[in-house]
Formats: sequence, C-alpha cells, structure tokens
Amino acid sequence: MPLSLRIILMVSSLLSLIFVVRRLKKVQVQLYDTVFWIMLAVIFVVLSIFPQIAISLAGLLGVQSPVNLVYLIIIFFLLAHCFLQSLRFSRLEDQFKTHVGEDALKKMDDDKEN
Repeated sequence: MPLSLRIILMVSSLLSLIFVVRRLKKVQVQLYDTVFWIMLAVIFVVLSIFPQIAISLAGLLGVQSPVNLVYLIIIFFLLAHCFLQSLRFSRLEDQFKTHVGEDALKKMDDDKEN
C-alpha cells in the first residue's frame, strides 16, 4: 500500500473518529450510528498503521492489490450501513403509519362523543 494512501487513510480516519465522538458528546448522533462509524474508523486506522494486514488479506482473498481491498471494504461497509438504515427507516415508517391510524381512530371516537 503506497505511503501516500496510508497517510490519507490515517488522517481521514482519525478526523472522522474525532468528528463522530464530538457529535456523540453533543448528542447529535444516535449511539447505534456512532458505534458503526467508530468501528469503521478504527478499522481504517489499524489498516493504515499495519498495511501487512491489508496485504495478507488481499492475497488471501485474491484481490489484485491492497488498495483495491481497502476500497472494497469501504464499499461493503457503506452498503451494509445503507441497508441497515433502510431497515430502520422502514420500521419507523410502519410505526408512523400505525400511530397515524390510531390517532385517526381516537379523533373519530372523540368526534362521536361530542
């Protein structure tokens, strides 16, 4: 892995880690999301400090180069996060529809009583 990519990976991972922790302290991010971003940043810090891990994994998985493996890891984690967010959004949408229906029924009952 080229030194320039290792430096960029390390700096961006540390900056994102600091950003997420600061947002968590200000309670602007839910803990679930924070854990995801912290874990991702830690993985990239470890990969930038110990590039042998990426080199070994690339050889083991048959990936052309360690850089491609890093990109593959980034894409995988972002797609997984997007999918999990989609599941959470669907669940919230279902809860919203349920609450709207219950509220409508409650208002109908109140109107009948008056």
